[in-house]
Amino acid sequence: MKLIINVIIKMQSLKLIFVSYLLFVILTNYSFSQLKSEQKVFTLEQCLEIALNNNYEVQAANAQVVAANADITNAFGKFLPSINFDAGYNRQLNMKGITWVDSYGNVHGSNPNSYNMSAIASYAIFNGFSRTANYSRAQDAYDASYANSRYISQKIKLNVYRQFIDIVKKAQILKTRQENLELGKKELERIQAQYDAGVIPIANVYSQEAELGNREYELTISENDLNVSKVKLLNIMGIRTDNEADFLESSIKTNTNDNDITNFRTSIGSINSSINQAFKLRQDYISLQSELSANKSNLTISKSGYYPSISASGGWSWSNTTLDNFSELGRSYIGLNFSVPIFDNFNTSYRSETAFYQLKQKEIEKYQLEQSIRTDVQTCYMNLDAAEKQLEITKRALRAAEQNFESFKERFRIGSSNITDYLTANNQLITSQINRINSIYNYLQAQKEIMFAIGKLE
Repeated sequence: MKLIINVIIKMQSLKLIFVSYLLFVILTNYSFSQLKSEQKVFTLEQCLEIALNNNYEVQAANAQVVAANADITNAFGKFLPSINFDAGYNRQLNMKGITWVDSYGNVHGSNPNSYNMSAIASYAIFNGFSRTANYSRAQDAYDASYANSRYISQKIKLNVYRQFIDIVKKAQILKTRQENLELGKKELERIQAQYDAGVIPIANVYSQEAELGNREYELTISENDLNVSKVKLLNIMGIRTDNEADFLESSIKTNTNDNDITNFRTSIGSINSSINQAFKLRQDYISLQSELSANKSNLTISKSGYYPSISASGGWSWSNTTLDNFSELGRSYIGLNFSVPIFDNFNTSYRSETAFYQLKQKEIEKYQLEQSIRTDVQTCYMNLDAAEKQLEITKRALRAAEQNFESFKERFRIGSSNITDYLTANNQLITSQINRINSIYNYLQAQKEIMFAIGKLE
């Protein structure tokens, strides 16, 4: 009885949670549908919110949680008695067969109407521990679906972070290409004027025109890369990909300094500590552990066929040709049934073996996921190491490339250097600028990747 009361309390709490959740989804979906039709510029926070409400994977995972909650209700119902009430009415249409004439010539007949009612209640007292195991399985299945829903949400968040960072990174690269193209156009005008004045040969003009064409080509590639990234992010957000949208670059902090790097390292700790945290925090691992518990309960359920079952029943029935005499014609009864399985054509054996190997398969999946988590964390740490080194390297390389370019630019202007050296210095500068942009945003992405691998991406 105490177990049933606790279960009822938990079911009421779960129902309250899901009613609140459904109201939240309805309101947020409405607000975000309005947002989608009006807004053209999105911040990172807005992208995250919209994706968590509109993404199809998240919606499917949330629907699975609701279905799992219904499964708990169904499993709880097995602890309660089942009650059925039946009522019926019949009328004899052919009266000739049921009439008769007495010795005085009087015609008699039976009442053509017939009424019946019955109420039956039954309760399973013992069914081989199947009922308790089924309720445990339903709870574990709910826990697994809930943890999986959280994992899917975290995965979508990571995808939004990745794509938003990629958009901002490619937008910065595009700006660099545009500035380089404009600089090239001005250089071409200057070189053309020098050629017209007879100061330099025509080869310098041809070289600058070829360089300008290359810059336009690179600019076209950068524009396409940016547009493709935007489409991918809109798809993750669950918004029509043919919508025109921009993304606020200032949503991401890019002025990372040495203190920020040190503080982040301190917050995540060592690889071993992060791996231990991942086993406690990773929602996919928590989900798989719950699935494993559910499989153990399934094994218990499959073996219930080996045990006897005991059930009790009781009821009341009544029938008459008129709607009266309920107390006189009504009949009440109670019963107790005891059933012992002797041979069930190996059905229980088959279910037990199937459940056992499903449990073993789930244990193998658990070992595989543990190995995958260790690999993910170690890989993310290596990527973070590389990203930190690239930040320092590209910082030094960009400073040197800027100084080198300014030197050759001045020498080319006064005629002490040829155009090949000047263009080489310019290409080195552009490469250094793009490498610097990539290193900054790769580091930011490495942070998000490692937080996801540990299970802390909230």
